[in-house]
Amino acid sequence: MAPEYLFVVRHGATEANVKGIDAGPLDYPLTKKAVKQASFIAKTLSGIKMGAVYSSPVFRAVETAEILARPHELKVRELEELTEAKLKPKFVGKKGRHHILTTPDAFSETNEQLLERTTEAIEIIRKESDGNVIAVSHGDVITAMLERVVERKVSDEKYYVLHPNPGALSVINIKDRPFLVLYNYRRKMFAEF
Repeated sequence: MAPEYLFVVRHGATEANVKGIDAGPLDYPLTKKAVKQASFIAKTLSGIKMGAVYSSPVFRAVETAEILARPHELKVRELEELTEAKLKPKFVGKKGRHHILTTPDAFSETNEQLLERTTEAIEIIRKESDGNVIAVSHGDVITAMLERVVERKVSDEKYYVLHPNPGALSVINIKDRPFLVLYNYRRKMFAEF
């Protein structure tokens, strides 16, 4: 049985996040607050049967994934395709936040390569796993993964990717540049899984 749902989680915050440092592949542990946040997500997902937990091999992602895997008594599978967008070495560990869409020259891979890598990650997870799956990764990687799904580039079929359920709440921040804050939230939504 192929995976039905992929629960995508960004790793918890580290001191690098707090201080505005580009951590890249460096090993920064989670903050106490991040451990609490990951524990909350773990509890939220604990009633949903999971078949696998995948993670970027970067320490902060693995640490988050291990917290999420505990209630399911699963071992974390590291997947290189989920690793952080490949920041050029001269930016790693330095102050300043770079994102592949807004500062592409700071990266040794293109956004298109990142999009391809995330599509490959989804395909690997589909082939290797049964049941629901948790995947822990990084901001740019998750954004790329969602972009592929929203643009329907993981299937040739025409279908609605974003279609809200009746009575569901979605939130869009429209102050500066619009971005999706919350999509399709509804009471007891996790009871469906």
